[in-house]
Amino acid sequence: MKKLLRITVLSMLLSIQVYADDINDFQIEGISIGDSLLNFASKENIDDNKYDNQNSNDKYIIYKADKFIQIKQYDYLGVTIKKNDIKYIVSSLSGKIYYKNLNECYKTRKQIKRDLEKIIKFNDIEKKKYKSQDGKATIYALQLYLKPYPSLESIVLNCNHYSDKSKFKNNLSVSIHPQEYAFYIINEAYE
Repeated sequence: MKKLLRITVLSMLLSIQVYADDINDFQIEGISIGDSLLNFASKENIDDNKYDNQNSNDKYIIYKADKFIQIKQYDYLGVTIKKNDIKYIVSSLSGKIYYKNLNECYKTRKQIKRDLEKIIKFNDIEKKKYKSQDGKATIYALQLYLKPYPSLESIVLNCNHYSDKSKFKNNLSVSIHPQEYAFYIINEAYE
């Protein structure tokens, strides 16, 4: 019952409007792209909760927002802002739900995708499988593009399945990536 409630609530939390047509219309745990983290916590509290594993190209900084925002539907909440942004404007969001087996992730991801398709028509959907940068995880990726190519603006539903040797937990990540941040992740983050 708890899983069914989680799926239903997750889907409702992803939308603000009945028919979304902009990346800013979506939210995770009450936060949207373009919000200021300063509306949720003090600068000091935010700065004390930087994610340990930043991208090698530090154009953006990732924060463990679940440390200063009470979350209900996810096990982790990451928020990204541009480096040196004194207003702490959210550039990207990612919520994670931990799972034990891959089928559990697929089932939850499928339900979230169905619920999203009720509120928005995606321009393109891309499904692929690849290894993580460190080689310790297999990523079963699902990209839901909101605009025509060359836009990379998307909602990403990835099953991140780690090897037993990894310190990370298997998780379904639900991420909201506007065009600028998606371009950064694909072309610059790991240089």
